[in-house]
Amino acid sequence: MKKTPGKWRGCWLALVGSFLLLAGCARTAPVSYYQLSALETARTAMAGSEAEKMVLGIGPVRLAEYLDRPQIVTRVTPNRLQLADSHRWAEPLSENIHRVMGENLSALLGADRILLYPWPSSRTTDYQLLVEVLHFENESDGAARLVALWSVKGQGGGIVLPERRSSFRIPATSQDKEGLVVALNEALGSFCREIAQELRPLLGKL
Repeated sequence: MKKTPGKWRGCWLALVGSFLLLAGCARTAPVSYYQLSALETARTAMAGSEAEKMVLGIGPVRLAEYLDRPQIVTRVTPNRLQLADSHRWAEPLSENIHRVMGENLSALLGADRILLYPWPSSRTTDYQLLVEVLHFENESDGAARLVALWSVKGQGGGIVLPERRSSFRIPATSQDKEGLVVALNEALGSFCREIAQELRPLLGKL
């Protein structure tokens, strides 16, 4: 039986409506981007000659593979992670952590000559900070958790501060994603303060 023009028109409108509905369902939520920032702290006034002549190299800074992704990671249980597709880092997390550590340690130590790995082969460092980040995520209650292994090498490549494990857990003051990132930022700041405290005695040996 042949369809009348009216029926064809009805079928066409129904088809167009279906496509529009599917297109609406396919729309993704807008993506918000976040970035870690340096500590808002006054620059430490170290002994001028010591701080001025020290060259500190930072890196490599390595991240556990599960953290090396654009999405912000939340640990729901000890064995389950949640990736937030609509909440992402504005730049690779390893680069953001690396740069912020450089800014923080420059301020905390009162040192201007900070090199970020990899630096030119023509440059030499008095000390080199090696970092491996094992955990850097929010837990199910929003608290930020940072666990890292780190050590310091001297000029000749020998270890002057043996590898140690640092662990921080910072409660979040807000449960929205920005509040969770702020807690992560505070955890990184606490980590840098611990490193600076251990590095200060080495300045007198230069």
